[in-house]
Amino acid sequence: MSTSDLERWNRIASAYGASIGGDDDSFYRRLAPFLQTEIGDDLEGRRVLDLGCGHGWLGARLAAAGADVLGVDGSRALIRQAQTAHPQLTWQVQDLTEPVPDSWGRFEVVIAHMVLMGIPDLQVLLDGVCRLLVQDGTFVFTILHPSFFNQPIVETPPHRWVRAVGGYLDHQTWNIDSFGGHSHYHRPLTWYIQQLLNHGFVISGIDEPVTLPQHTRPPKDWTDYERWFSRIPTMMSIACRHAAVTNSKATT
Repeated sequence: MSTSDLERWNRIASAYGASIGGDDDSFYRRLAPFLQTEIGDDLEGRRVLDLGCGHGWLGARLAAAGADVLGVDGSRALIRQAQTAHPQLTWQVQDLTEPVPDSWGRFEVVIAHMVLMGIPDLQVLLDGVCRLLVQDGTFVFTILHPSFFNQPIVETPPHRWVRAVGGYLDHQTWNIDSFGGHSHYHRPLTWYIQQLLNHGFVISGIDEPVTLPQHTRPPKDWTDYERWFSRIPTMMSIACRHAAVTNSKATT
């Protein structure tokens, strides 16, 4: 992650921590069933690496399920929040564009929730995940859906909307205004899949969950727009197993 991005995350850490995570978080509500399927809800004794842990909310949940969690993030301000809120757990500042240290040990599970699209070069990070995962370990990550995120919504009367998707195959860097502004690195889905294959991963699960509104009212109480929006996934989850150690052929 660029220095300017990390500085922005440090500046908005308090606002971010107050609005992201918890039972009502729409992204967590979409992730939770997939996590349960891929890693189960009993993590007793399993080492879990929370990459891009932010203020530690997800790592704390995994620890509550029995996991031995190490949470790392490039933002010092977010790590301070994690240390304050969950002092019994281990949190560490780590720029995810730099090689991850072998001193962290090995992990049965590595999770990167809403992180990879914010990293300009994933080669170093994926190399590190390969080194730190045990044989047949599980890597789970979520990203904003490459096909639909940041594509304009066009209203077509009466009360209908469409996504106007363009330039999907082009690698692009977008400046996103939310949370103080940060860079988003758009890559097509095929690119992500190829990086995993090049690093020796075997994909075990892919999920494109219904897009949930920020509120938790039942679907019968959703607006027409929320019902339409729910059918276009804005997030996707991928799980893979590190079945064998291979020579990395991935390119950026």
